Amino acid sequence: MSNIVRILLIPLLSLAIISCSAKNESESSGSNGSNIQLSDVKANLSGKSLFITTDDSSSSSSRTSSRSSKKTSSETDSLIVQDNNSNIDYGIISDYDLEIEQVVTDPSNTYSYILMKYNSGNSNLSADKNIRALNCSIFRVNLENNEMTCIEKGMVVLGIKDNINNTRDIYAKPVLDFSDNGKFFFMTLSTGDLIPEEDLKCHKYCLYEHDPVSSTTTKLNKDLELEVSRFLVLGDGQVVYTGWKLENGELDLNNSVHSEILLRDENQNVIELSSYEGNGYNEDLNAGDYKTVIFGSESKEIVMARSISGTVKKTYIESGEKWGAGGVSAIIKSSSGKIYAQVRNGLFSILPYKIDSSVSTPDEVKNNFSNTEMCGDSMTCFIFYEIIDDIVIYNHINYNYTNKPTTIKATRISENKTISLVEPDSNCTTNCYSVDSILATDNVGWKPKWYSNGNDFYISANNLSTNENELIKIQLDKIDFNGSSNQYNLMNDLDDYMSNKSAKDISGLNVVNINAPTPTAQIKHEDNDNISVRIEFNNKMNYSDVESKVSIIDNSSSSVIGFMPVWNNKTLHLVVDTDNGTSSTVESNPLTSGTTYKVSLLGTAKDSDGNTLGSDVVKYITP
Repeated sequence: MSNIVRILLIPLLSLAIISCSAKNESESSGSNGSNIQLSDVKANLSGKSLFITTDDSSSSSSRTSSRSSKKTSSETDSLIVQDNNSNIDYGIISDYDLEIEQVVTDPSNTYSYILMKYNSGNSNLSADKNIRALNCSIFRVNLENNEMTCIEKGMVVLGIKDNINNTRDIYAKPVLDFSDNGKFFFMTLSTGDLIPEEDLKCHKYCLYEHDPVSSTTTKLNKDLELEVSRFLVLGDGQVVYTGWKLENGELDLNNSVHSEILLRDENQNVIELSSYEGNGYNEDLNAGDYKTVIFGSESKEIVMARSISGTVKKTYIESGEKWGAGGVSAIIKSSSGKIYAQVRNGLFSILPYKIDSSVSTPDEVKNNFSNTEMCGDSMTCFIFYEIIDDIVIYNHINYNYTNKPTTIKATRISENKTISLVEPDSNCTTNCYSVDSILATDNVGWKPKWYSNGNDFYISANNLSTNENELIKIQLDKIDFNGSSNQYNLMNDLDDYMSNKSAKDISGLNVVNINAPTPTAQIKHEDNDNISVRIEFNNKMNYSDVESKVSIIDNSSSSVIGFMPVWNNKTLHLVVDTDNGTSSTVESNPLTSGTTYKVSLLGTAKDSDGNTLGSDVVKYITP
């Protein structure tokens, strides 16, 4: 090569080097290792209905490994979006590296909240440097115009894995959730090297309330006394949470103590709902949509509790004879309004109460709960349920196969019909999958990577025949319960966008129900059920107004029968407690078999829009 050519090439090479390193330099400059500003991040969520965050694939290969990615240097492949016409795109446009954990959309579909992944401790990862420079990990996106704002500076929102680890529960609770009063709640890790307002600093695991109207954030726990492990939002703005008690900000690992179930009421008073002696409450809990908290038990019963003017009242449902040994693993709500308990022997309906299981645990698991391989540290033996309207989706690991593939089943409860949606053949060459888990290398906190959005159900799975990661889609409204097995599709259209990644979280727009002009109500009662009665409405109701206008009367004595109200969606369950929830014992005090009772709802009862029923609704029941 001549000297002249060399001289000409030197500036060109120098320019190329400078150009190739511009992004890295921009991310390593500045006091926090990056000079990124919020204006450098553009949201692309408007008009989109499905949000998929991605993670490195857990399988050794990926369907996309040999495909060309559509990603450019300005697109963030940790968030993929899809519109109603199945058009796919990236959800964040930026020249800077960012990792998105979840997208959570408010009930009205006005805003979506982007929760960023952040690894505390002065991480040198470019995505972490960018979060430090932005000093924010929770962003709100206006779904009309893509306007993006930081919710609160200095907050390190809890990540998916941290939440599963921290929730100390079989089914992880939300990291961010909404109240009917427009406020929302969220959990964080230690603020660490981010810079919050002084009164919002978090030692570790904190719970906050945010008011979007006033743009104010309030820390709810004294984090040097209590680490919050999980929370549930009640519709009226109350919040329930549990955690770990601390001494001077430190957790005693040799003598760690759970808190009781704590309720922060509408007057900001903190009240203990459970009453376990010694080590506090560490089992599953759930809540109705208004005031009532449901948890598994102080004496192997299910407890319904609420605070009324600062006084805790409780009503109990005794465990069923067919439930099997042990307590309640999980309380699961259905969008149909019914409420279920997962126990050793399967899934049982508790509201309305039914003796027999809706879904039974497979015998090979039921009879081997002490088997380390089958159950490990999982109280559910790695069996999980998702209940959407009248359909239960659940998994079953096939231990008779060497590679232990998973069968995914669906049961339509009303018809008692079951179909295998994904089932391996005898040689495990087709339909042979294992469901990806959030903590794939640790049985503790194992949770399947599956997600529901409306009538669509998504499963991130590893194809055991090819060792490739695939995303399965099941359309619940198209399941043929009289048809053949393996009713699923693969979302191959995502391959060019996933780029050797798997789905980390999938969410979408909410189904927004609009009330009918006239509310209606039906009182329903199951044969032989002396525990509960329910009222099913066509509209979302004014909870407090309806509760004040319901009564149960002993028809022979005209005496008033007490009950604990439990709301789930448009259904009000009346859990009977003849002593009105004041008993200090754990007896359930149900209705008397053979006695007739009059259940009434006044016609002046209002829905959430203020419309009245117009006429009384009455039903006579004889359990």
